[in-house]
Order: sequence, then C-alpha cells, then structure tokens
Amino acid sequence: MTLHQRVVLFVVAAALLTALATAAVAFQLGITQLKSEQQQQVSLLSAAMAEALPPIIEQSDNERLNQLVAHFMAAPQVKSVSVMPMLSGQRQLWQADARAIATPRWFVHLSGIESASKIVSVSNGWTQLARVTVEVSPLPAVEALWDRMSQLVTLLAAMCAVIPFAASFMFRRVTTPLAELDTRLNALGRGDYQPAKSRTRVKDLQALLQAFNLAGQQVARVHKSQQEELSRLRDKLMIDPVSRLPNRGYFQHQLQSFIKDDVNCTLLLIETEWLSRLRARYGYQYRDQCWRLLGEALSHGELAERHKLVARLSHNEVAILLTSVDEGDIRPYLQRLLRVVNQELENISLPANQGFHIGVAKTQDDDAASLLAKADNALQQAKRRSEVYHWPSHANADSRTREQWRHILLDALNKNPLTLYAQPVRHRDNQTNWHQEVYAHLWVDEAWLSAGQLLNRIEMYALGEEFDRHVLTRADQYIKAHPDSDKLAINLTVESVRSTAFHDWLANYLLKTYLSDKLAFEVAEEAVQVDIAACQTLFKMIREHGFDVGIDHFGRDMDNVNYIHDIEPDYVKLDIGFGQPSSDVDDVFIRMLINIAAAQEIRVIATGIEQSDQHQYFHQLGCHGYQGYILPPVQLDNLSQSASLPS
Repeated sequence: MTLHQRVVLFVVAAALLTALATAAVAFQLGITQLKSEQQQQVSLLSAAMAEALPPIIEQSDNERLNQLVAHFMAAPQVKSVSVMPMLSGQRQLWQADARAIATPRWFVHLSGIESASKIVSVSNGWTQLARVTVEVSPLPAVEALWDRMSQLVTLLAAMCAVIPFAASFMFRRVTTPLAELDTRLNALGRGDYQPAKSRTRVKDLQALLQAFNLAGQQVARVHKSQQEELSRLRDKLMIDPVSRLPNRGYFQHQLQSFIKDDVNCTLLLIETEWLSRLRARYGYQYRDQCWRLLGEALSHGELAERHKLVARLSHNEVAILLTSVDEGDIRPYLQRLLRVVNQELENISLPANQGFHIGVAKTQDDDAASLLAKADNALQQAKRRSEVYHWPSHANADSRTREQWRHILLDALNKNPLTLYAQPVRHRDNQTNWHQEVYAHLWVDEAWLSAGQLLNRIEMYALGEEFDRHVLTRADQYIKAHPDSDKLAINLTVESVRSTAFHDWLANYLLKTYLSDKLAFEVAEEAVQVDIAACQTLFKMIREHGFDVGIDHFGRDMDNVNYIHDIEPDYVKLDIGFGQPSSDVDDVFIRMLINIAAAQEIRVIATGIEQSDQHQYFHQLGCHGYQGYILPPVQLDNLSQSASLPS
C-alpha cells in the first residue's frame, strides 16, 4: 500500500469515526430536547384545559365539553384526554385516531421516546370539580427526530464522500515535491544525472529537497568523474603521448579481441627508420613533431575510413589492423598508405619510398602473438630484400571472386546450408542458463567458415539484413519445435540496425511471434558508435514488444561508454578481449566498466571464459553471468550437412 493510499485511508477512517460520533451526540441531544419539549407541551395543554373546564363542569354541559375536548384533540401531539367529574364519578375518555408515520419502526424503538401524560385537578376556587388527564403521543417527536437525523446523516455522508477527494488533492499538492523526488530518483536510476531540480513551498520539505538536490549534484559529479576518469585512463595508459596514436597495450587488446571473435584480420607493420635518423640529426623535438604529423595523417582522412586501428608499437614501429583478408581490399589500401607516407617524407624534403619498410600478414588460425610474429618476419624480409613492403605468401589465397562469394552467401541464405549454433550464457550462480547466443557457421570446401569470418563476408557484401532475417526465421522455427528451450539471443548486424526497412520487418515479426520470453536481441558496440540514433529507435521498438536488448563487445575501445545512458540496454557483454586480463591495466578498465554499468542497474556478462579461475575472477567483481568455451556450444538444428564443428 502506498503512502498516499495510507494517508487517504486514515483520513477516511477519521472522517467516519467523527461522523459516527457526531451523529450519536446529535441523536442523544435530540432525544433529550424532544422529551423536554414533550413535557412542556403536556403541561401547557393540561393547564389550559383545567382553566377552561370549571364552568362547563358546573353546568354539566356535555355538548360544550365535547367541543372543548375536540378542540384540544385537534392538536397532532395529543393522544388522549380523560375527564372524571367528582360529582358523578363517571370517567369520560377521548382518544385520537391512529395515524400512519413514515418513520421506520426500528428508529421508533431506538429513540426510546414514550407517551407523556399529566393529571390535573379542576376546581372553581373552593371546590374540586374534576380530574383531567392529558396524554401526549411520542410520534410527532420521533418524526421530528427522524427528520433532523436524516438531514444530519445526509450532510455527514456528503462530507465523508468529499473528504477523501479533498484529502487526496491536498496530499498530492503538499507532496508534489516528493513525487518530483521519485521522478528524479527514477531518472538517476536510468542514468539521467541532470534532471530538473525539485522545489516546494512547504517549509517542512524544503530542507529535504535541498539535501536531495545536493545529493543529486554529487551523484552527477561522481558519474561524470567516472566517465572522465575512463577517458583519462585510456589517454594515460593506452595512448602514445607523442604521436597521439594508441600504444602497444591497446593494440594488443584490440587484436586479441578481433582474433578471438574469429574475425579475418590483416596486419601491416611499418618500421619508420627515417624518424630515428631525424632525432640524431635535428633533435627529439623535431622528431616528435614529425611523429604527430604522421599520426594525424594515418588516423584521419581516407585511410581512417578503411582500417580498424592504427597504433604506435615502439619508438619506430607502427601497426595497422584491417578486418579483411581480401586482396581486393588490402592492395588498394596499401597503395593509399604508401602515398600518405611518401607525402610525409616529401614534406620534410626526404626521398620517397626510402627510410621505411612494411610487413604484411594475414590471419590463418593465428593468435595475436603469432600474427605479430608473422608481420615482423615479413618486415624483416622486406628489409633484407630492400623492398618497401613484403606481401604474404599466396599458397592459401582465396581464388574466388567477389561475385562468386556473394553467390555462395545468397545460396546459403536461400537454401539453408547454414548451421546454427548456440553458446550458453550462464547465471553467476552456475545453475541456470540466462540465454543462448546464436551464431552461424557455413560449410565451404570441406571446411567450416567460422562465425566471425562469415559475418565479415556478410558485411562485406551488404547482406546483413538478409542474414538477420534468415537467422530470426530459423530461430522462430526452432523455438516452436522446442517450446521448452532456453531463450535465444540474436546479434543483429550493423546494416540491420541502420535499416528502417528492417525495423519495420522486425516489428511485424515480433508482433506475430509472441516470443518475448524466448528471444533477446544484441548489437555490437561498434553499431552504437556508428549510428546511436538508429540504435535508440531500434531498442525502443524492441523493448515496446517486451523483448530484452543488450550490447555486445562492451568497452572494446576502452573509451567513454556514456552511450549506455542513451540507449538503456538490459545487459552488456564485456568485450572478449577482457576475458583473460593480462595486466593491471586490464583489471582497472574491467572494474571501471562494471561499475559504470552497475551504477545504471545494467546487468554485466563476462565473455571469453574458458577456465573456472576466470569465472571466479569476474564473479568477485560483480558480473551477473558468464559465457565462453567453458560452456561448449550446442547445435540448434540439423538442417545442414552433418559435419562436426571443430573445437
């Protein structure tokens, strides 16, 4: 029961008790007053009759006696009159006719008002002539009391009916600041740290509101300081102060994250010998200025639109990461890179294609360390051969054209050769599954095209919408065939997030499937950063249909994550690169990310968990669930070729 309901109930109870007490007091006072009036009436009537009777009694005029008594009996309160002359001793009795009354019988008995009578002697001054008895009926008094009480009860009932509304209105008016406090508390809970301040004219609440407004300001400062601290930590620990490029630690985290997600990567390792020679010739200040200019050239403009990351690994090495292994993408990028580097050389009057070397390496079942080693080997090959760059071996190069790959993918989406797998996400209690994240594999050339590689191809050929529709349709079929299955989480592509046509299709899909307890939706942090407005629209629509929404790869960029305030996800999944913290820096970022999400009551799921000690680490930090190969994936259907998924 709410405080408002309690107060109104108390006021109603008090009003009812007051009304009952008032009615009882008025009832008793009315009875007393009417009984007193009844005694006065009988006294007056008997006295008047005693004064009028002597001449009639002396003359024994019965006609006049009847007329006199009839006159008195005309009064509504007179019930009976009796006259007993002393001379004859014969008693004469006159009674009023019985009358009907509208007063309920129970009220007559409740009032307790009875007939009142009085006996008086009639004399002519020296002789007693007769005795007269006058009896007054209680019914007029009861009727009068009934009318009074009816009016009083009606008035009290009307007041009792009005009082709750008046009390509710006054309570809401007086406690309007408390309602504003409630609104502001909810806003703070959702992460809105700048709601309007609450005000009131009620003096007793002014101190409370001032204290709360001050507390709200402090919370806003703490939240802002958390976000600023995350950015400062990133700049301090992950950004090279000279070139303003990310440093080796940040690059390794990003590379590990992409590789663990099975994303096809190409690494370009650049050795900038000319910058080392500049320091020896012109000093470190000039060298540092050239580093800043090179960093700006590599991280802005045309190159920045095509690579995922550029970082300074050492005093004379730069690494560039591309999420593609397609030669049709890599060679044009490499040519643009050469033009940019040569332009920097030309700006300081140095010859082109001299003073630097580039090693290129592509992922082939590599981890982060082996890919860096392959790129370094390619760099050393370029230096030994005095080449500007060394291209990797073509032994395992893909011979298919883009159009052939597009045809393979379209055929997979139309004819169902995709195999769907689900990775369980388990609650921190290690007892029940939260949901299962769905991903797809494609069987090509007697080998599996992994989920990350498949998504690379899907995004490369702009088939994200078709892919998501295909997966959702298959998920609907699976859930209907297995109604007792766990909830499935579908990770939407960037293309689908930005497509209004897909939004309309998804709204219709959600309206028809009635699967709010069986489906959840996720988008990668990259999709939020690309188009946060589209994410807000999509999340709002999904949430209106009763489905959960989440963010995948949360904190991958180790930068400000204030976007969670705008889109309000139900849960976030820490980037897989945090699954195995390799340094105190990772630990600091993990704790910061978990605290920021927890401050907005957003559930946090750890990913990339392979061993129990990792699970315990994230459990102690307050993560609500975990996901990884500690929980092996399961195949959702058997609609494709029966090939086993490699471990």
